[in-house]
Amino acid sequence: MEENITVVFHGFLNLTMKEKMKLVEAMNDYFDSTQREPIREENELKFQQINFEAENKLCKCCGR
Repeated sequence: MEENITVVFHGFLNLTMKEKMKLVEAMNDYFDSTQREPIREENELKFQQINFEAENKLCKCCGR
């Protein structure tokens, strides 16, 4: 696997089973949709709202 895929897959494996199921469902919705841009935009907004520094959160993918 390519490096980026390896990092993201590592994060996937760090999720709980419930989180894995939700992620797979979201990915299926994305790939089944013919209107993917709104899905991307919604995810981008949610991602921007995460304050990793203030909440002292670590990235599930890379651990940083």
